[in-house]
Amino acid sequence: MPVVPSDFFRNEAWLIIQLNEAPVLTEADGDFNVMAVMDVATKLIFGMELVQANIPCLSEVQSRKLLAEAEGAAGTRPQKLFIASEYDADDLVKVAMDMGIKVERVPLQDLSDITLEAREGFAVHVGGGRVQ
Repeated sequence: MPVVPSDFFRNEAWLIIQLNEAPVLTEADGDFNVMAVMDVATKLIFGMELVQANIPCLSEVQSRKLLAEAEGAAGTRPQKLFIASEYDADDLVKVAMDMGIKVERVPLQDLSDITLEAREGFAVHVGGGRVQ
């Protein structure tokens, strides 16, 4: 069942998304995926973290950094964090639960309507395959 923004208040629920469809290529540091924290109700992005494309998930350190950055930007923690069930996110789930955030795994397609604008905007600014 799709996650619907109007079902939530600001900062009640966040979600983790991968903004890029193809890895962001850099000459010096390799290829990266861009993971972001988005508020479900407002669709505001509160933080982003670069993850090397050859690593399947955010590490525990990256997860802590990303959620702390989002908490700082939002001024609070959410009650719930949605994570696509297709993402390898064991460390992220552990960190969120340690922070007292309830985690719900949902199919990526249930988040796609909410994240479409952010993913399209990211693609416009950082074209897939473009060397940075």
